[in-house]
Amino acid sequence: MPKINFQHFKMFQDIAHEQVVETDARKELADLLYKNVNGVAALDLAMRIFKSEGEMELSEDDMNILRPFVENGFTPAFIDSFNSNIK
Repeated sequence: MPKINFQHFKMFQDIAHEQVVETDARKELADLLYKNVNGVAALDLAMRIFKSEGEMELSEDDMNILRPFVENGFTPAFIDSFNSNIK
């Protein structure tokens, strides 16, 4: 299962990926999921992201919610950062 740490999320600041800022993306991402994605599974994922401490595992169902949400609703910088943070 893929893992990601939204609490210590490494966000690219330039297209060359040379400048990186570590940020806590939990609340902002969880809020956006909560407000923009329908269904109980999205609510559950939003709550787990919000309450996560350190790395969290993402199931296939989680990825099926999260990946299209990120790829269709976020900047290329966030998309690249998201993909880079997944282990």
